[in-house]
Amino acid sequence: MRAIFALLAFSFSTAASSACYIIYTRSNEVIWQGSSPPVAMNTLYIDAEVQKKVPKGHMVILIGSPAPCPEIDLTVPRRTMRQAAAEMNNN
Repeated sequence: MRAIFALLAFSFSTAASSACYIIYTRSNEVIWQGSSPPVAMNTLYIDAEVQKKVPKGHMVILIGSPAPCPEIDLTVPRRTMRQAAAEMNNN
C-alpha cells in the first residue's frame, strides 16, 4: 500500500514540475508551443536562439502549470490546398 502511495505522489510531483515552452510572434500570437525546449537552453543567449527560430519573437516558460501544453508548430511553412491537390494528382 505504501508503494502505491509513493508511486502516486511521485507521478503528481513530476506532472506538477513539467514546463510548457511558448514562443510568441511580435504581435503576441502563439507560433510554437510544446513541453520540450524549442531552442538550445545551454547557452547564455537564449533570446538570440529564439530570434533564429522566430525573428522578433519572444519565449515564455510556464513551470508547474496545471494547464495542458499541446504541441503547436507554425514555424514551418504549411502546404496549401492547391499544393496538396497537385501532389495527389501526381501520384
